[in-house]
Amino acid sequence: MNPDRATLNFLNSFPEDARKRGEMLQKDGAVTQIFGNHLFIQGRVEDESGTFRTSLRLQGNRWFGSCTAEDELIAGACQYATMMERMHRGEDLPESPNEFDDTPVLDIIEEKLGRELDDKEADFVTKIEKRYRRYVIEGELHDHDMVRITPRWEITTYEPLELWPMPPGDILEFWNYIAYAFYKKKLPYPEFMSVITDLGHVQKKMADWEQEREVAAWYERIEQVNERPPQDAPLNVAFRLVATINEARLEIKEAKANVWVQLREKNEIEHYVNLHHEAALMMDASSQTLWEHYLAFYRKYSETTLDFDQEESCRFMNRVFRQPALKGYIVNLDEREFKVVEDRLSWVCEDDPYDPKSFALQLVTAAGENVSHSVRLLPGRKELY
Repeated sequence: MNPDRATLNFLNSFPEDARKRGEMLQKDGAVTQIFGNHLFIQGRVEDESGTFRTSLRLQGNRWFGSCTAEDELIAGACQYATMMERMHRGEDLPESPNEFDDTPVLDIIEEKLGRELDDKEADFVTKIEKRYRRYVIEGELHDHDMVRITPRWEITTYEPLELWPMPPGDILEFWNYIAYAFYKKKLPYPEFMSVITDLGHVQKKMADWEQEREVAAWYERIEQVNERPPQDAPLNVAFRLVATINEARLEIKEAKANVWVQLREKNEIEHYVNLHHEAALMMDASSQTLWEHYLAFYRKYSETTLDFDQEESCRFMNRVFRQPALKGYIVNLDEREFKVVEDRLSWVCEDDPYDPKSFALQLVTAAGENVSHSVRLLPGRKELY
C-alpha cells in the first residue's frame, strides 16, 4: 500500500529514534492486533517494556494518534509501528478484532463442530464478539458487559473487572477467561462453546495469579491493622432518662467523672454517636437499650428533648416504660425511679355540691384514692398515665 500525504506526514512527525524503534517493532511482528477502517484504527503492540494499545484517527487530512504507553519515545514507536502495519496489510486490514489468525471465530466454531450454528448460537457468538470489540477499544470490561452475555451475572461494582493476569491476546483467549469466570460463579454457558474452551489451561494460568492476589490482599489487611494509630481505651458510660411533668432529657455518666450530665445540644449527642460507631462506648445492656430507643427518636425528629406537649414524645415514654430492662433507668428530678403499676386507674364523675348544673371528673386508683397531682396521657396499645 502506497502512503498518501496524510500518512507520510504522520510518519514523519515522529523523531528519528521513535521511527527506527517503530520500524523494528513492525518488522518483528510486535503489532499483534490491528483492526479498523480508512478513518479509525486500533492496534496492540507488544514492546519489550510492555504491551500497549494504540489508536489512530483521520480528521480531515491529518492523522492523530494516541498510545497507552507513558514514555513518549515508546508511545511514538508504537504509533509508528501501527501505521506501518496498516500500510503492510493494505486492503486485508480486518474491520473487527473478532478473528483468530485472520479467521472469524464463528467459522472456527463451525469447523470444529462440523455443522453450521443455528440462529440462537450465532447470536451468542455475536454477543462475545461485541464484548471483545468493546474491550479492545476501551481496555476495560465491566459487570454490565457480562450481563449482556448472560443475564444471571450479578452486578456488584461499577469498577472494571479483573478477570485475567495478562490482557487476552485474541478473541479465543478472551472467551476462555470469560468461560472461567462463569465456571467460578457456577453459571452455565452454551454447550457448543466447549469446542473452543479449555478451562484446564486457563486454571493453570489463573492459579498463581489468584494466589498472588489473595496473598497481596492479606498483606494489605495486615498492614492496615499494623499502621493504625494507638487507640484510646473505650469509655465506660451509663445512660438514664430524667422526666418531669413537662419534658424528659437524656443524661450520661462517664465512669471516670462519676457525674450525670444532661445531653442538651445536638453536637453533644453527635459526639457520643461517633464514639458509639467507633465501638468506643462500653455500657450495660439497659443503658444500651435506652440509648438505642433515644437515638431512634432523635434521628426521626431531630429533637434532643422529649416535649410532653408533643404526642410522639408521650408515645416514646409509653414505649420505654414498657421495657422491663429499663427499671431504675427512668427517674424524676429527685432521682427517684418511676414505678409502673399494673392496677388500672379509673375516671369518676362527681356532682359539684355548690353548683347542681356542674360536675367534676376525678382520676382514682384501684384502691379508690384520688390522683391529686398533674397527669400526662402516654398513648399506646395500652395507655399509661
